[in-house]
Amino acid sequence: MRLSGYQPQYFPRLHYFARVLDSDIFEISDYVQFVKKHAYPAHDGKQKRGKSYQAHTIIKEHNGTQLLNVPTKNEGLKPINETTLDYVSQWNEKHLKTIKHAYSKAQMIKSLAGDIENIFKKTYPNIAELNITTIFWAFARLLGDNNARPSELTIENINKLLSGAHPFRLKQVVMLSQTDITPPNQDRDANDWIIDICKRYNADEYYYGGTSASAYMDFERFRKEGINLIEQNWKCAPYSQQYKNAGFIPNLSIIDLLANEPIERAREILQTK
Repeated sequence: MRLSGYQPQYFPRLHYFARVLDSDIFEISDYVQFVKKHAYPAHDGKQKRGKSYQAHTIIKEHNGTQLLNVPTKNEGLKPINETTLDYVSQWNEKHLKTIKHAYSKAQMIKSLAGDIENIFKKTYPNIAELNITTIFWAFARLLGDNNARPSELTIENINKLLSGAHPFRLKQVVMLSQTDITPPNQDRDANDWIIDICKRYNADEYYYGGTSASAYMDFERFRKEGINLIEQNWKCAPYSQQYKNAGFIPNLSIIDLLANEPIERAREILQTK
């Protein structure tokens, strides 16, 4: 039984979905601390700080990439599901306009435009709810439901879709804020937390990324608990994109893949080993 976990991200990039869809259980860590930046391993082996993508996504435009930023209120250190959004700048209208312009000639955009517009019309109490809606929207699309409105993008409906026939390994999505599993704190590190999650869902494999490994993971502790660690080595295969002069850009927002490729091809890209 393979488990993977992620903080909810905003219209996540493709590696996010590739890892999640190749797991049996996906846990959404919606109650951990919100951060705009985190440490990650660079190619030279050093630690660098970059976007956490909890409040950003990256799309393609004529001159390359465009980073879309969701402004949050400065209320101190809070969990993701308590971090409120700042709508003063009308960022939602700006993001919608930018996406429509960037993908106006993409072959699948007509089938997506209404969904995306509905997502931006809704007001969200915190960034976790916004991000989870964008994740579940992509899940619904990839699982064959093209008509789900934001109010229908619930964990119950997604798990119902996952119980039916589909080409992915994923069987269940879990929201950690809906469990009694204590999040990491001063007396409880992230290794104990992940091990507890694995035990709760009888997972003997934990599917992780390089950022987690370099930041906090203690491989020996997982080994002693009988949990096999599997590092994601997914590479984004080329697919149709707009703006040929900018070249192919891998691992963009899920919007880019779904706007440019039919569902069957999008599924193939995300399942490429």
